[in-house]
Amino acid sequence: MEVLVAVFFFILGTIIGSFLNVVILSYNTGAKLGGRSHCFSCGKTIAWYDLIPVFSYLFLRGKCRFCKSKLSAQYPLVELITGILFFGVFLKYFYFVHSFELSIFYYLFSIDLVALSLLVVIS
Repeated sequence: MEVLVAVFFFILGTIIGSFLNVVILSYNTGAKLGGRSHCFSCGKTIAWYDLIPVFSYLFLRGKCRFCKSKLSAQYPLVELITGILFFGVFLKYFYFVHSFELSIFYYLFSIDLVALSLLVVIS
């Protein structure tokens, strides 16, 4: 049962991460929240099945389904890291693991956050 709850927390985190990508994009471009997602190169509306966090990016190999233009790696990274963060919250507050294992998890996760921050600053 705990495994299903942990998977749920991870999936919920990736969904929240996907929304965070929308907020980051609207903040950086000045666009309003709302409306359908679309490709910035060809302008085609992205279907719902191409918006599944992390998996759609991997399935499409990081490219638009229509024009094959490259998509930013920021999208799956934010989704994945947010999913890992939610999973970590589950481990810390809802599942009791040995404190050494948990400290290793948070150490590795903090390294991921630093790497993501560098990617965002560089791009």
